[in-house]
Amino acid sequence: MLADQGLCGWRVRSEIVLPELHPWQGDPAAGVDLVIRLGAVPDRLDNPIHVGALLQIGEDGACRHEIEGVATFHLDAAARVITVHPALSATDPAIRAFLFGTTFSLLCYRRGLLPLHAACVRVDGQNGPGVIALAGPSGVGKSTLAAAFRRAGHQVLGDDIAVLRIADDGIVTVLPGLARIKLWGESLHGLDLPSDGLERVTSKLEKFILPLDDAGSDAPLRVRTVVHLGWVNDPRHGEWRTLRGMEAVMQMSGNIYRHRYLARISAPGDSVLARAARAAAGIEQHLRIRRVQDFAGLDDLVARLGGLDARAGV
Repeated sequence: MLADQGLCGWRVRSEIVLPELHPWQGDPAAGVDLVIRLGAVPDRLDNPIHVGALLQIGEDGACRHEIEGVATFHLDAAARVITVHPALSATDPAIRAFLFGTTFSLLCYRRGLLPLHAACVRVDGQNGPGVIALAGPSGVGKSTLAAAFRRAGHQVLGDDIAVLRIADDGIVTVLPGLARIKLWGESLHGLDLPSDGLERVTSKLEKFILPLDDAGSDAPLRVRTVVHLGWVNDPRHGEWRTLRGMEAVMQMSGNIYRHRYLARISAPGDSVLARAARAAAGIEQHLRIRRVQDFAGLDDLVARLGGLDARAGV
């Protein structure tokens, strides 16, 4: 029997070994919030409202997500049980990579949260700790920049999916997430980090899992800044500017993880855009940064971003 672990403040009981999670540190008498089990997954959901090549969504909210040659995942109607039917060994890291991708984002959204495609770092300012979320599409350099923050002494809270909670008073916090950074071999080399002993995300990719032993957080932290990242080929076309109003909302909406899938399970009056708008309004600062993807300017970028947040009173 595997020991229970914590994720987003939930008590997780899993039949799959999940090194990305820390041991459960909450109330030992608390109930289990999420079960991840191995088992059979139906080929087709009852009364589906969406049937795509990879994803099915049932009328009751259940979801089925299949990655050919890796695993099929089923999220139950109550968003409390994930069933995994592996095509690989249950210990293969590729299964965890996809488990904590689309299926995880659907689970979070079903629970009233907002999965932002972002890495998060903690910055301590005048008013205590706060969070900078580094958001953007795959390949834009979120994880590399997060690793550069870590090299500069900042705590990285997780990468890839930042789970945001929007309180009734509008305050946006990030929940404790996955204690790892996924980095391509090129990024490890550029950051002078060894790949020896690191687990690969999949056996076919030169992408590695860098564990974060210090990423555990017992409480949510307020998100003060979202950096919406992009890239350019010529530094003369670089950009650094503040986003406000609808521009910030649309950028936020576009950076929601798997937002097209989530739109299919949105309830009337609670669309992805509506949640993104509430989140955007509750975050003090939105920056649009487009830069050449190189390693030379990372330390200066980290110093500049950390300084801005410190002055903002994170």
